[in-house]
Amino acid sequence: MPMHNLIISKQNKYYKIAKSLSLRKYREKYELFLIEGVRTVEEALTSNFKIRFVLYNERLLQDERGRRLLDWVNSAGVSAWQVDNKLFDDVAETENSQGIIAVADTRMLHMEDLRIQENSIILVVNGVQDPGNLGTMIRTACAAGAAAAVLIKGTTDIYNPKVVRASMGGFFHLPVINMAHNPVVLNFLKANGYRVLVADLGGETLYYNACLKGPVALILGNEAQGPDQFWLNHADEIVKIPLIGQAESLNVAVAAGILLYETVRQRKEE
Repeated sequence: MPMHNLIISKQNKYYKIAKSLSLRKYREKYELFLIEGVRTVEEALTSNFKIRFVLYNERLLQDERGRRLLDWVNSAGVSAWQVDNKLFDDVAETENSQGIIAVADTRMLHMEDLRIQENSIILVVNGVQDPGNLGTMIRTACAAGAAAAVLIKGTTDIYNPKVVRASMGGFFHLPVINMAHNPVVLNFLKANGYRVLVADLGGETLYYNACLKGPVALILGNEAQGPDQFWLNHADEIVKIPLIGQAESLNVAVAAGILLYETVRQRKEE
């Protein structure tokens, strides 16, 4: 395993770049984002995201999996820099870091970049604000075999480190359209034969009575306010998940999981 020079100064350029990426304005300025944790970096290495450099500390080297990962980083031609523990913790977003952070290029996909597949599912996220919710929704959409997730402008930043971690690797394997505009997305869906199903407590159709076969777009809205009126006006069907107990609503990531897997269930019956 190659030895790397130890970064001990806050003036080091790699440290300064990585430290700045906790803020959205610098992620947008440099078109870079952070990937933290052993599993997440492993997933990134298997994807088509370009990793610019890796920072690690001695914690990574304390087990065999960490040492293998560093070897993998080196064999992939990615520069890796060992960092003083205190400086590393300044960059790390997690309280008990596993000792590795990668810095990778962001990417901007557009609706026309999507490869349309027969009977595909698209998850449209309309204004979700909590990074953990968004990451979980991406993870679930990937697991359910969705073709893509589309994030409407006003949704939390897809490159927020909490989103990346919560997606548990789904982020790297599911095409995600970021900062999309409602009319552009709707025109794409209609032109490609998608039924637009909007989840809302005011819906008249119970989700399990809706037809979720064929190409379908599932629209889920903001945690507090629900979907935009735009989507309610243009929905082919508005569906609801029944609340049997005393809760006033479901967590949006839970609701997304229910709808995605009802879609999977209906298709398995064909």
